[in-house]
Amino acid sequence: MSNTSRIAKNTLMLYFRQILIMLVSLYTVRVVLETLGAEDYGIYNVVAGVVTMFGFLSGSMAGASQRFFSFEIGRGDFEQLKKVFSF
Repeated sequence: MSNTSRIAKNTLMLYFRQILIMLVSLYTVRVVLETLGAEDYGIYNVVAGVVTMFGFLSGSMAGASQRFFSFEIGRGDFEQLKKVFSF
């Protein structure tokens, strides 16, 4: 299988996946909006946004911390690693 046909196949599969996710999302929004009502659906979206924001922030902080820990471990400076960890 050549790279061109592999890329084309993967692209089509990604488009199919995206369309499927979009259809499921549209149906889910319809059901949730009908169940909760407009006001509660707005509150639901705000809470989901805040949870998503804190999840992103948590992941970013973990990645940044891991970078500094890995850097000090790579240098072999375990005293500095203790300082970075306790900072």
